Amino acid sequence: MRTLITTLVGVLFTGILTACSFGGFQPPKPYYGWRLHNSINLYPPSEKGSFWEYLTKRENDMRSCGMDPVIGESDNPKANLCLEQKGWYLEGGPVCENELMWDRPLCIEWRKKHSKPDAKPWGKNKK
Repeated sequence: MRTLITTLVGVLFTGILTACSFGGFQPPKPYYGWRLHNSINLYPPSEKGSFWEYLTKRENDMRSCGMDPVIGESDNPKANLCLEQKGWYLEGGPVCENELMWDRPLCIEWRKKHSKPDAKPWGKNKK
């Protein structure tokens, strides 16, 4: 019985140690984030308080579009398009050309008006 307990404690300790050595068990990071067009000129890093102003603008814009600024992303194409209209963009390209939004009716309509005819979806799994 003592050997069984010792073995279980050893296995548990090894599992915890292994988990901690890899940075712990954490959810995957989002593969894209919103950036503000011309943010360096609008909020120069050398100016005191500019980072706070940038974060305040990000929060206000996201909330006005119906997006949670803590999460920083939305599954709602209307919220994402609203944020794009306010000058925010995704590094990979327009949100309606993202693989996660590609088949949404609102994005299909958006692509008819704004995308090139040969546009392809972009995203984590697309090369």
